[in-house]
Amino acid sequence: MSFQLVPLTRGSAPTIALHRPVLLIGRHPECDARIDSGKISRRHCCVAMAYDRVILRDLGSRHGIRVNGRMVEEVRLQPGDEVAIGPILFRFEGQPAMAPAPAAPSRPGPVPASAAHDLWDADDSGLDLIPLDDL
Repeated sequence: MSFQLVPLTRGSAPTIALHRPVLLIGRHPECDARIDSGKISRRHCCVAMAYDRVILRDLGSRHGIRVNGRMVEEVRLQPGDEVAIGPILFRFEGQPAMAPAPAAPSRPGPVPASAAHDLWDADDSGLDLIPLDDL
């Protein structure tokens, strides 16, 4: 997966490459992505990536975060979303990695009723199995 937040106004902020599972954004020197602006909180927001999901969460910042013009506390980002971190606008870009389609599980055909009884009797686990239609 390769995702990034690209500033809409050139030079207003750096492009933020999302290359870690959790990325802290703010003006504090220890943040992963540092934006030096008085309207950005020290620890403004974080971005978390898991599988094909990218989640943006506000960390109690003064000016908040907006996605597509709407104030949010937490949101799942989609490519093309416009993200405002304080007064700075970014576009969320990227493509999730294409995972191979899962193989369809092979299932045996239907078991005739007479054979189903034999299957229950053949269970040597010591457990008494109850057919689902008796529940």
